[in-house]
Amino acid sequence: MTDRLEDSISSLLRRLAAFYPQEGCAWARFYQPRRERRNFASRYHLVYPALGYYLLLRRRPGLAATIRPILDVMYRGLLQPRCWDYWHRELSEACWPLAERNLTFAGRLATFIGLYISSFGEPPAPKIMIGDQAITYSELSHSLAAQAAQHPSGGVSCYHHQSMVMCNAHLLINNILHDRLFGTSLGEVNSGWLRTVEGRLVRNVEGGPLFYHGTKPLSAEPQETTQCLGADIWALFLMSAVIPEQVRSWFSCWQPNICTANGRSWVDASSEETEAEITSIPLATAWTAALARELGLNELGDSLRASLAAGVSDGFALDPLLSGLCLLGEVLQPGDFRRLVAGAAT
Repeated sequence: MTDRLEDSISSLLRRLAAFYPQEGCAWARFYQPRRERRNFASRYHLVYPALGYYLLLRRRPGLAATIRPILDVMYRGLLQPRCWDYWHRELSEACWPLAERNLTFAGRLATFIGLYISSFGEPPAPKIMIGDQAITYSELSHSLAAQAAQHPSGGVSCYHHQSMVMCNAHLLINNILHDRLFGTSLGEVNSGWLRTVEGRLVRNVEGGPLFYHGTKPLSAEPQETTQCLGADIWALFLMSAVIPEQVRSWFSCWQPNICTANGRSWVDASSEETEAEITSIPLATAWTAALARELGLNELGDSLRASLAAGVSDGFALDPLLSGLCLLGEVLQPGDFRRLVAGAAT
């Protein structure tokens, strides 16, 4: 690695460590979302920075004694009501948060645990305790796959029985992880959701967002009002672990949405989207930089990183999520995320 990259990774690690001290998440330092159901929610500030740590651990196994306690803090944070009580408080759902649907939490939690098991050979705890109920990682994984097999969309639904591209990317990832770790065949259901994405949710228009990122309730039909460049790139990065060549093709069509000037590139987002906590220019740009690195598009990755440089140095308003995504982008080498999920031989 270059000296600049080493310095950048070291700076990001120091900043992130302040969010995850040994005694527990330093929530007062976190961005304070107005709605935990939206895309700046607390759970994302744990799950997505963890991806950078998991990748760094693969490259530098000697850091395990430093990284594992941080991941343990993240896991304990995910189990706190702050990360899941929106299911009751904001959405008025009565069931236990891991009982059904709610893939936005359940799928990401499963991915986090699957990667933890892959890294350390055991889960962070024998059972997942949410409130006064418990479930094992395998029970949760089987439940999600079963829900997908039974749903008209071929995926698991989230809010109001709608299935979302970003959330179901975690279903795809976790099925692959669980199959690799335990010799199951949960990934057989992945084809059902991918048929819906490719056949119903790709917009097939020139320019603008690639996906309708949600379905209608209890349906595979697109909710045509749900389209957003920030949601596109979030989903594309996650799906690069599952269908990398298809993602490469989609991304080549999507790249005209990237703005470039004076050696810097970024993905635009409206002030209304940012105010509604849907996406922001730095957030969409950070996801795009990570995907460019994953696909080996280093010149593009460099120009996207250039527009994030001030935040990489000094921090972001949307931290620790954005600093975590920047760590991911700095650590990534081509195909790393795919290998993290599917195994070293892929």
